[in-house]
Amino acid sequence: MSLTAYIGPQGNLFQELDEDRKFIKLKSPILTNEQFEKLSGINEFNFKAKTISILFDSSKKGAMKDALDSVVAQASKAVREGYEVIILSTRGTSHTKAAIPSLLAVSAVHHHLITEGIRTNCGLVIETGEAREIHHFATLIGYGANAINPYLAFETIEDMRSRSMIDESITHDKAIDNYIVAIGKGIFKIMSKMGISTIRSYTGAQIFEAVGLSQNLVDNYFKGTPTRLEGIDVDTIEEETLLCHAIAYPDEIIEANDLPVGGHFAYRQRGENHMFTPETIFLLQDST
Repeated sequence: MSLTAYIGPQGNLFQELDEDRKFIKLKSPILTNEQFEKLSGINEFNFKAKTISILFDSSKKGAMKDALDSVVAQASKAVREGYEVIILSTRGTSHTKAAIPSLLAVSAVHHHLITEGIRTNCGLVIETGEAREIHHFATLIGYGANAINPYLAFETIEDMRSRSMIDESITHDKAIDNYIVAIGKGIFKIMSKMGISTIRSYTGAQIFEAVGLSQNLVDNYFKGTPTRLEGIDVDTIEEETLLCHAIAYPDEIIEANDLPVGGHFAYRQRGENHMFTPETIFLLQDST
Protein backbone atom coordinates (compact mmCIF):
# COMPACT_ATOMS: atom_id res chain seq x y z
CA MET A 1 0.00 0.00 0.00
CA SER A 2 1.13 3.54 -0.65
CA LEU A 3 0.41 7.07 0.57
CA THR A 4 2.53 8.62 -2.17
CA ALA A 5 0.59 11.56 -3.60
CA TYR A 6 1.15 13.63 -6.72
CA ILE A 7 0.04 17.22 -7.19
CA GLY A 8 -0.29 18.72 -10.65
CA PRO A 9 -2.07 18.28 -13.98
CA GLN A 10 -2.96 14.62 -14.51
CA GLY A 11 -4.00 14.74 -18.15
CA ASN A 12 -6.07 11.85 -19.50
CA LEU A 13 -6.47 9.28 -16.72
CA PHE A 14 -6.97 6.50 -19.29
CA GLN A 15 -3.59 7.04 -20.97
CA GLU A 16 -0.05 6.30 -19.86
CA LEU A 17 1.66 8.95 -17.76
CA ASP A 18 3.37 11.63 -19.82
CA GLU A 19 6.97 11.73 -18.57
CA ASP A 20 7.24 15.40 -19.57
CA ARG A 21 4.29 16.39 -17.41
CA LYS A 22 5.16 18.37 -14.26
CA PHE A 23 4.31 16.81 -10.89
CA ILE A 24 5.04 17.44 -7.23
CA LYS A 25 5.64 14.12 -5.48
CA LEU A 26 4.75 13.78 -1.80
CA LYS A 27 5.47 10.90 0.58
CA SER A 28 2.17 11.63 2.32
CA PRO A 29 -0.87 13.78 1.53
CA ILE A 30 -0.42 15.41 4.97
CA LEU A 31 1.76 18.51 4.59
CA THR A 32 3.79 20.02 7.42
CA ASN A 33 3.73 23.82 7.72
CA GLU A 34 7.21 23.97 6.18
CA GLN A 35 6.20 21.81 3.21
CA PHE A 36 3.07 23.89 2.72
CA GLU A 37 5.08 27.13 2.65
CA LYS A 38 7.24 25.67 -0.11
CA LEU A 39 4.17 24.57 -2.04
CA SER A 40 2.38 27.92 -1.76
CA GLY A 41 5.52 29.68 -3.02
CA ILE A 42 6.13 27.24 -5.84
CA ASN A 43 5.62 29.97 -8.48
CA GLU A 44 9.36 30.53 -8.43
CA PHE A 45 9.88 27.08 -9.97
CA ASN A 46 7.71 27.52 -13.06
CA PHE A 47 4.80 25.83 -11.30
CA LYS A 48 1.97 28.22 -10.47
CA ALA A 49 -0.10 27.97 -7.27
CA LYS A 50 -3.22 30.00 -6.52
CA THR A 51 -4.41 30.55 -2.92
CA ILE A 52 -8.14 31.16 -2.47
CA SER A 53 -9.58 32.20 0.91
CA ILE A 54 -12.68 30.28 1.96
CA LEU A 55 -13.86 32.81 4.54
CA PHE A 56 -17.22 34.56 4.60
CA ASP A 57 -18.81 37.57 6.32
CA SER A 58 -20.21 36.31 9.62
CA SER A 59 -22.45 39.39 10.04
CA LYS A 60 -24.59 38.76 6.93
CA LYS A 61 -27.20 36.04 6.69
CA GLY A 62 -26.73 33.85 3.62
CA ALA A 63 -23.15 35.06 3.12
CA MET A 64 -21.69 31.55 3.26
CA LYS A 65 -23.46 30.33 0.12
CA ASP A 66 -22.46 33.49 -1.76
CA ALA A 67 -18.86 33.06 -0.61
CA LEU A 68 -18.91 29.39 -1.65
CA ASP A 69 -20.14 30.32 -5.12
CA SER A 70 -17.34 32.89 -5.33
CA VAL A 71 -14.70 30.34 -4.26
CA VAL A 72 -15.89 27.90 -6.92
CA ALA A 73 -15.79 30.62 -9.60
CA GLN A 74 -12.29 31.75 -8.52
CA ALA A 75 -10.99 28.19 -8.66
CA SER A 76 -12.41 27.63 -12.14
CA LYS A 77 -10.90 30.90 -13.38
CA ALA A 78 -7.49 30.08 -11.87
CA VAL A 79 -7.35 26.67 -13.58
CA ARG A 80 -8.25 28.23 -16.93
CA GLU A 81 -5.48 30.80 -16.39
CA GLY A 82 -2.95 27.99 -16.10
CA TYR A 83 -2.52 27.53 -12.34
CA GLU A 84 -1.48 23.94 -11.63
CA VAL A 85 -2.17 24.05 -7.87
CA ILE A 86 -5.33 25.42 -6.25
CA ILE A 87 -5.00 26.08 -2.50
CA LEU A 88 -8.12 26.62 -0.39
CA SER A 89 -7.30 28.34 2.91
CA THR A 90 -9.16 28.95 6.18
CA ARG A 91 -6.46 31.32 7.47
CA GLY A 92 -7.55 34.79 8.60
CA THR A 93 -10.65 34.13 10.68
CA SER A 94 -11.70 37.08 12.85
CA HIS A 95 -14.71 38.62 14.58
CA THR A 96 -16.25 39.35 11.18
CA LYS A 97 -14.82 36.46 9.14
CA ALA A 98 -15.80 32.81 9.59
CA ALA A 99 -14.56 29.84 7.58
CA ILE A 100 -16.66 27.76 5.21
CA PRO A 101 -16.51 24.12 6.41
CA SER A 102 -13.45 22.62 4.73
CA LEU A 103 -15.16 19.49 3.41
CA LEU A 104 -17.98 21.53 1.87
CA ALA A 105 -15.50 23.86 0.13
CA VAL A 106 -13.26 21.04 -1.15
CA SER A 107 -16.15 18.97 -2.50
CA ALA A 108 -17.86 21.98 -4.09
CA VAL A 109 -14.69 23.00 -5.96
CA HIS A 110 -13.85 19.40 -6.88
CA HIS A 111 -17.26 18.68 -8.41
CA HIS A 112 -17.51 22.04 -10.15
CA LEU A 113 -14.16 21.48 -11.88
CA ILE A 114 -15.31 17.98 -12.88
CA THR A 115 -18.50 19.45 -14.37
CA GLU A 116 -16.43 21.91 -16.39
CA GLY A 117 -14.07 19.15 -17.54
CA ILE A 118 -10.93 20.74 -16.08
CA ARG A 119 -10.44 18.88 -12.78
CA THR A 120 -7.44 16.89 -14.07
CA ASN A 121 -5.66 20.14 -15.00
CA CYS A 122 -4.76 20.94 -11.40
CA GLY A 123 -4.01 19.66 -7.92
CA LEU A 124 -6.32 20.64 -5.04
CA VAL A 125 -4.81 21.47 -1.63
CA ILE A 126 -6.59 22.54 1.57
CA GLU A 127 -5.00 24.60 4.37
CA THR A 128 -7.39 24.06 7.25
CA GLY A 129 -7.70 24.40 10.99
CA GLU A 130 -10.56 21.88 11.08
CA ALA A 131 -8.77 18.65 10.18
CA ARG A 132 -7.49 16.84 13.27
CA GLU A 133 -8.95 13.30 13.34
CA ILE A 134 -8.44 10.45 10.89
CA HIS A 135 -12.01 10.67 9.56
CA HIS A 136 -11.53 14.36 8.75
CA PHE A 137 -8.53 13.57 6.56
CA ALA A 138 -10.25 10.55 4.99
CA THR A 139 -13.28 12.58 3.90
CA LEU A 140 -11.23 15.52 2.61
CA ILE A 141 -9.11 13.19 0.48
CA GLY A 142 -12.14 11.12 -0.51
CA TYR A 143 -13.85 14.25 -1.84
CA GLY A 144 -10.96 15.51 -3.92
CA ALA A 145 -8.14 16.98 -1.82
CA ASN A 146 -4.70 15.93 -3.08
CA ALA A 147 -2.95 17.27 0.02
CA ILE A 148 -3.91 18.72 3.42
CA ASN A 149 -2.12 21.11 5.77
CA PRO A 150 -3.73 20.80 9.26
CA TYR A 151 -1.93 23.82 10.68
CA LEU A 152 -4.02 24.07 13.85
CA ALA A 153 -3.35 20.43 14.73
CA PHE A 154 0.39 21.12 14.46
CA GLU A 155 0.08 24.29 16.57
CA THR A 156 -1.87 22.30 19.17
CA ILE A 157 0.90 19.68 19.32
CA GLU A 158 3.50 22.40 19.91
CA ASP A 159 1.30 23.96 22.61
CA MET A 160 1.07 20.56 24.32
CA ARG A 161 4.86 20.27 24.23
CA SER A 162 5.27 23.73 25.77
CA ARG A 163 2.92 22.74 28.62
CA SER A 164 4.73 19.40 29.18
CA MET A 165 1.67 17.40 28.12
CA ILE A 166 4.00 15.49 25.78
CA ASP A 167 7.28 13.86 26.81
CA GLU A 168 9.88 16.65 26.76
CA SER A 169 12.39 14.29 25.15
CA ILE A 170 10.28 14.29 21.97
CA THR A 171 11.34 17.13 19.70
CA HIS A 172 8.93 19.32 17.74
CA ASP A 173 9.80 17.60 14.46
CA LYS A 174 9.41 14.14 16.00
CA ALA A 175 6.02 15.01 17.50
CA ILE A 176 4.77 16.27 14.13
CA ASP A 177 6.16 13.19 12.38
CA ASN A 178 4.45 10.88 14.91
CA TYR A 179 1.12 12.61 14.25
CA ILE A 180 1.47 12.31 10.47
CA VAL A 181 2.44 8.64 10.77
CA ALA A 182 -0.59 7.96 12.98
CA ILE A 183 -2.96 9.69 10.55
CA GLY A 184 -1.35 7.75 7.69
CA LYS A 185 -1.93 4.42 9.44
CA GLY A 186 -5.54 5.38 10.05
CA ILE A 187 -6.03 6.18 6.35
CA PHE A 188 -4.37 2.86 5.45
CA LYS A 189 -6.87 1.04 7.65
CA ILE A 190 -9.83 2.74 5.95
CA MET A 191 -8.41 2.10 2.48
CA SER A 192 -7.71 -1.56 3.25
CA LYS A 193 -11.32 -2.16 4.31
CA MET A 194 -12.39 -0.82 0.92
CA GLY A 195 -9.84 -2.91 -0.97
CA ILE A 196 -7.94 0.19 -2.13
CA SER A 197 -4.13 0.05 -2.23
CA THR A 198 -2.99 3.57 -3.10
CA ILE A 199 -3.97 7.04 -1.99
CA ARG A 200 -4.22 8.05 -5.66
CA SER A 201 -7.10 5.60 -6.11
CA TYR A 202 -8.74 6.79 -2.89
CA THR A 203 -8.56 10.50 -3.82
CA GLY A 204 -11.96 11.63 -5.05
CA ALA A 205 -13.46 8.14 -4.72
CA GLN A 206 -16.05 9.45 -2.17
CA ILE A 207 -16.86 6.02 -0.78
CA PHE A 208 -19.14 7.48 1.86
CA GLU A 209 -22.82 7.70 2.62
CA ALA A 210 -24.34 10.92 3.93
CA VAL A 211 -26.52 10.78 7.03
CA GLY A 212 -28.71 13.79 7.76
CA LEU A 213 -27.91 15.87 4.66
CA SER A 214 -30.68 17.04 2.36
CA GLN A 215 -30.82 15.71 -1.19
CA ASN A 216 -30.52 19.25 -2.56
CA LEU A 217 -27.32 19.87 -0.58
CA VAL A 218 -25.81 16.59 -1.78
CA ASP A 219 -26.79 17.20 -5.41
CA ASN A 220 -25.18 20.65 -5.34
CA TYR A 221 -21.97 19.93 -3.43
CA PHE A 222 -21.50 16.18 -2.83
CA LYS A 223 -22.80 14.83 -6.12
CA GLY A 224 -23.14 11.05 -6.28
CA THR A 225 -23.17 10.46 -2.51
CA PRO A 226 -26.09 8.32 -1.25
CA THR A 227 -28.27 10.11 1.32
CA ARG A 228 -31.08 7.85 2.48
CA LEU A 229 -31.82 9.88 5.62
CA GLU A 230 -32.28 13.49 4.58
CA GLY A 231 -31.77 16.45 6.88
CA ILE A 232 -29.98 19.78 6.97
CA ASP A 233 -29.34 22.15 4.07
CA VAL A 234 -26.66 24.76 3.41
CA ASP A 235 -28.48 27.39 5.52
CA THR A 236 -28.39 25.10 8.57
CA ILE A 237 -24.68 24.43 8.00
CA GLU A 238 -24.11 28.18 7.96
CA GLU A 239 -26.08 28.56 11.20
CA GLU A 240 -24.06 25.83 12.93
CA THR A 241 -20.81 27.33 11.65
CA LEU A 242 -21.76 30.73 13.07
CA LEU A 243 -22.62 29.16 16.44
CA CYS A 244 -19.06 27.80 16.69
CA HIS A 245 -17.69 31.13 15.46
CA ALA A 246 -19.60 33.00 18.18
CA ILE A 247 -17.98 30.80 20.84
CA ALA A 248 -14.53 31.57 19.45
CA TYR A 249 -15.22 35.32 19.18
CA PRO A 250 -17.70 36.23 21.97
CA ASP A 251 -19.26 39.70 22.04
CA GLU A 252 -18.87 39.99 25.80
CA ILE A 253 -15.55 39.94 27.63
CA ILE A 254 -15.40 36.92 29.91
CA GLU A 255 -13.00 36.28 32.78
CA ALA A 256 -12.13 32.71 31.81
CA ASN A 257 -10.32 32.63 28.51
CA ASP A 258 -10.62 28.85 28.06
CA LEU A 259 -12.99 27.31 25.53
CA PRO A 260 -15.29 24.54 26.84
CA VAL A 261 -13.71 21.09 26.77
CA GLY A 262 -14.94 19.34 23.63
CA GLY A 263 -14.49 15.83 22.30
CA HIS A 264 -16.66 12.79 21.67
CA PHE A 265 -14.49 9.95 22.94
CA ALA A 266 -14.08 10.30 26.70
CA TYR A 267 -16.06 11.56 29.67
CA ARG A 268 -14.90 14.90 31.06
CA GLN A 269 -16.46 16.90 33.88
CA ARG A 270 -16.65 20.05 31.78
CA GLY A 271 -17.13 18.23 28.48
CA GLU A 272 -20.06 17.24 26.34
CA ASN A 273 -22.75 15.09 28.00
CA HIS A 274 -22.47 11.41 27.09
CA MET A 275 -24.98 8.61 27.47
CA PHE A 276 -22.83 6.96 30.14
CA THR A 277 -21.46 9.12 32.94
CA PRO A 278 -20.14 8.21 36.40
CA GLU A 279 -23.58 9.11 37.78
CA THR A 280 -25.53 6.86 35.41
CA ILE A 281 -23.14 3.96 36.00
CA PHE A 282 -23.49 4.42 39.78
CA LEU A 283 -27.28 4.47 39.55
CA LEU A 284 -27.26 1.40 37.32
CA GLN A 285 -25.05 -0.52 39.73
CA ASP A 286 -27.12 0.63 42.70
CA SER A 287 -30.38 -0.48 41.09
CA THR A 288 -28.86 -3.83 40.16
